[in-house]
Amino acid sequence: MNLHPNIDTVFSPDETKKLVGELALCLETYYRSCQSMDSRTVPPLTPSLFLDIVKKEMRENNSSFSYLAKLVLDNGHHLHDPRYMGHQVPPSIPAAALFDVLGRASNQGAAVFEMAPFGTAAERAVVNELGKMVGWSEGSFAGIGTHGGTLANVTALLAARNLRYPQFWKEAQSDTKLKPTIVTSADSHYCIARACGILGIGTSNLIKVPVDSKRKMDLLKARKILETAKARSLDVFAIVGSACTTPTGSFDDLVGIGELAKEFKIWFHVDGAHGASFLFSEKHKNLLKGIELSDSVTWDAHKMLFVPALSTYLLYKRKSDSWAAFAQDAPYLFDPKDPEGLAEYDGGLRTFECTKGALSLALWGVWSLYGKEFLASLIEKSMENTLTLYQMIKESSDFEAAHTPQCNILCFRFNPEGKEKDGSLLSEIQKKVRKALLNEGHGYITGTAIEGHYWLRVTVINPLTTQKEFGTLLEKIRQIASQSS
Repeated sequence: MNLHPNIDTVFSPDETKKLVGELALCLETYYRSCQSMDSRTVPPLTPSLFLDIVKKEMRENNSSFSYLAKLVLDNGHHLHDPRYMGHQVPPSIPAAALFDVLGRASNQGAAVFEMAPFGTAAERAVVNELGKMVGWSEGSFAGIGTHGGTLANVTALLAARNLRYPQFWKEAQSDTKLKPTIVTSADSHYCIARACGILGIGTSNLIKVPVDSKRKMDLLKARKILETAKARSLDVFAIVGSACTTPTGSFDDLVGIGELAKEFKIWFHVDGAHGASFLFSEKHKNLLKGIELSDSVTWDAHKMLFVPALSTYLLYKRKSDSWAAFAQDAPYLFDPKDPEGLAEYDGGLRTFECTKGALSLALWGVWSLYGKEFLASLIEKSMENTLTLYQMIKESSDFEAAHTPQCNILCFRFNPEGKEKDGSLLSEIQKKVRKALLNEGHGYITGTAIEGHYWLRVTVINPLTTQKEFGTLLEKIRQIASQSS
């Protein structure tokens, strides 16, 4: 490549056509390689190796686009490989990735309608459909797109804080002698604790309710916490339900939490980053029963709706509450009293981001191209596959599951004796197994701690994964464990 390319050449339509053609071939090769499972699912996890590669290319400037694209694809996680069963990150629908590219290629800034009219309209349309699926009345709710579940959760709790303590935004203090407090499940995502620190509440004022035998928030203990809060100088202003939890995929009892929130007059937020998408499925939407009682919902499309990260929605039951999180003055961008009503489309008034991508194009695109029923089928396929693996584990004398899966997250462990023994010894076996699988690279799973013990953990999220891949995984675990014993 020319070390000093001509500006006109770099921006020319002909150059774009050439590069897109090269990219098409690279992606085709990548997808074929993943589906044939003829390469590693995860590359060698050696930071210095990759740092040397990327530094070399930046220094030399003499490689072709196709070579650089191949470097990127070859040296990342192959989520489209059916052996990938790791984190809650899906193999994105290829068309979704391409719709995402359209927004990036034209660089649409979707925080302001004027800067991305189509992108912001797509966001508004998607929010409208998602809010109706939650069970709220059309026209009464509102929502925004944002870059990730953490931002959405923090923003929702910021709105709850500001509504409870109106002067907090400007004066950084509450109007009560009681300490502002949030209640959540012991298994909730770590970003809820992070939100307490960010909002000035303090992480020590997050109360984590113990979970029951099904890893759900224990409602009896939650009630006791709420009943005794004032006596402990605490003012609980929000309670967070998980749908579902990250460690085990457990769905809190949203009906029960919603009733508590109503009784104690506190904000009810649902972290539905992973699980809210089950509302698409008639078979599984009962997992979200009670979500309509919430005041706000976080919903990641870049998990169970199979679009590229990041694409998250924060939904508010009452439209007026959607303005509560922020109070910025930027007349060069926003006019909340705009007579044409464009402020309704200006997401920047309701998000941390001043500049944000047109993150709804991917979901809008695949929804428009393939339909809502196709998205439901992806979710149902993931559930079918998870139950298949669970059944295989139940029928294996040397494996045990930590729980009955509520969604497509399953924790299990290799236990050749088929009974409880030294918990620390069992944990070490699982850790050695996972480390060996990572080193081998032909498959990918994660792990988590449950009641102080380490379990293997899978998110069954690739719709192309079959019973054959499950069988291969279990057999590999047996081999690794026997070699290390």
